[in-house]
Amino acid sequence: MKTAFCVLLFMTFFATQVMIGQTHRDRGFEGTKQELMDLENHWLSAEGNPDALESILASDFLHVVPIGIITKRDQLNFMREHPSPGPVPRKYFEDIHVRVYGNVGIVNGIVVEAGTSAPHKTLFTDVFAYRDGRWQAVNAQELPFGGTTR
Repeated sequence: MKTAFCVLLFMTFFATQVMIGQTHRDRGFEGTKQELMDLENHWLSAEGNPDALESILASDFLHVVPIGIITKRDQLNFMREHPSPGPVPRKYFEDIHVRVYGNVGIVNGIVVEAGTSAPHKTLFTDVFAYRDGRWQAVNAQELPFGGTTR
């Protein structure tokens, strides 16, 4: 009985991995990378909008911030209680790196906030998981950028 259960468990896991792999093959590696970049662009444009972020952030999303590690609920509640005081400055990406490992995507880069005398730059790492037919952010971390890129 125990052996049968182990075989069934292995077969279920194997079938799931095959389906995930097939989904990525159908979209192609470059298509998958583009999906993640599209999601990053959507996230950047919706940065001050908690309702828009609701669909981007997974239910188990964690955000590493200077005060500690916060959950999706913490993040969205804070944003709702402290809305942006005015128009959001124009932001864009610089030095983006997208890597895909099966159903996990990692995006590293720099967000540049324009419109000030000296552009403000922030390094970031976002981790995505492919679940229920779409990419969802499961982790994010930022830190101030104080150097130059290659």
